[in-house]
Amino acid sequence: MPLHSAVALFYAAASLFAIVGAEDPYRFYSWNVTYGDIYPLGVRQTGLLINGQFPGPDIHSVTNDNLIINVYNNLNESFLLSWNGVQQRRNSYEDGVYGTTCPIPPGKNFTYMLQVKDQIGSFYYYPSLGFHKAAGGFGGIRILSRPRIPVPFPDPAGDYTVLIGDWYKSNHTVLYIFSN
Repeated sequence: MPLHSAVALFYAAASLFAIVGAEDPYRFYSWNVTYGDIYPLGVRQTGLLINGQFPGPDIHSVTNDNLIINVYNNLNESFLLSWNGVQQRRNSYEDGVYGTTCPIPPGKNFTYMLQVKDQIGSFYYYPSLGFHKAAGGFGGIRILSRPRIPVPFPDPAGDYTVLIGDWYKSNHTVLYIFSN
C-alpha cells in the first residue's frame, strides 16, 4: 500500500473516532440570587429572586443535555439549591442536600453541573436551607425527549409550569426563628 493511501486511511479512521466521541450539548445559565419584594398572599414580604424573577426562571432542556448553572449568592446568608427528581449522574455531591453539598457563602458563587441523561419529564429546583423555600428561589425544570426518539403519546396541546407550595404572611426569617 502506498504511503499516501495509508495516511489517508489513518485520517479517515481517526475522524470516525472523533465523531463517535462527541459530547452531548451544553446549556449555560447564569443566576443572580437576591432579595426582593414579593406578594404571594397579597402581603408584602422579602423573598428570594433569581435574576429578578419570582418564581425563578424555568430550565428547558432535552434529554442528555449537560446543564451548567452558575449561581451567584448575593444574599447575606448561605444559599443552597436542590434539584428535585433530577438524577445526579457523575455528580451526586451536587444534589443540594446539606452535608453532601456545601452551601454557597454570601458574596460567592458555585457552578452546578447536571447531566440530564435518559430523563424526560417535569421537575423543579428549590432552595434547601433555613426556610428559604418559604421565600421563593424555586422554579421548574422541563426535560424533553430528543426529536429522533418518539414518545408513545401525542404532543401536548400546551405546556405550563405549575408550582404548588405553602405560603405564610410572615417573612422566612421570622418563621425560621420561631421554628428553633
